[in-house]
Amino acid sequence: MESPCNYSDPKFAIQNNVERYCWTAYHLFVLLSSILGDSLILAASFQSNAFKINKLIVTVIQHIAVSDLAYSIFQIPSRVVSLLANSWQLGKVMCYFSTYASYFPYISGMSLIANLTAIKLLILKYPFRTANCSTTRVHLVCSFIWALGLTFPVIMLAVDRDDVWFDYRIYNCDYMFADEKWKKIMPILFIFYSLAPTIVTISSTIPTLKYLVAARKSAKRVKGSIPRRGAQTVALTATVYIIATLPYFIYKTVEPFSNQDCSGWLNTKFSQITFYMLLINTMSNFYIYSLTIKSFRRFLLSKVRSVTAVFPVTSGDTTTSTGSTQGRQVPEQNSRVNEASV
Repeated sequence: MESPCNYSDPKFAIQNNVERYCWTAYHLFVLLSSILGDSLILAASFQSNAFKINKLIVTVIQHIAVSDLAYSIFQIPSRVVSLLANSWQLGKVMCYFSTYASYFPYISGMSLIANLTAIKLLILKYPFRTANCSTTRVHLVCSFIWALGLTFPVIMLAVDRDDVWFDYRIYNCDYMFADEKWKKIMPILFIFYSLAPTIVTISSTIPTLKYLVAARKSAKRVKGSIPRRGAQTVALTATVYIIATLPYFIYKTVEPFSNQDCSGWLNTKFSQITFYMLLINTMSNFYIYSLTIKSFRRFLLSKVRSVTAVFPVTSGDTTTSTGSTQGRQVPEQNSRVNEASV
């Protein structure tokens, strides 16, 4: 089945090589940030002193890290290859795999972020009740979210499993939703999988931000510290998610009214920017945690020290040896002076 706009046509490719290489560098930066950052987040989450925030929040952070890492591995390497080659070079099997495998973690990731903000709001409103909540319950909720996320690619397979081809706007294979059945199904799925998690995220983040403002004012009055306890981390995570996702929602809202203008700015450049902005969510958490969680920064510094201990700086050894040589020379000179005086 052919796409109504046939974005697999090379005329939709990036014609400027400099622009294409810049997008390639951007994708490589996202990939390295996600692999390194999410791996460190997962390693830190299993150590008691690396995340000194509520254990329920840490549990959700683990699931979000897995989601971001999976999406980056399934989606970004094939984009990098396609950007460098300016076409799809990885074959039909990889085309289908990267499409279906990437929808699963991304759909789940949106709901996991909504879960993160909702749990933080519950902790702020009901601190005594949530204190008795175990991480096992949170793992069960997150597992349910993963199961829901899996249903989306299953529905895609059921409607039309072959509705997949290369899209020059994102330089990867994608599902085109071209079957007539999607006109009835997509509005419901969009509300359930995308709109509802976003509404939960926004409605949970606003009270959390109000709490931070009130806490800051109280701290200034009593000249004390701000009782953040992860609120700042959750609020910043949700804010970045909203900023990165909002342009995509805008595009998807107006897209049905512009299908006749396939070569227009909205369906080419703007859609491309919105797709690439979504990648910010997969790499941003590492930088957010490094900025807002002091114990996580200490964990990173300890890892840096471990690496430098394995690979010591040679200049320090040179300086030490030079200093010791000079130290040996000084007694020799003094002995010569004494001999001369005698």
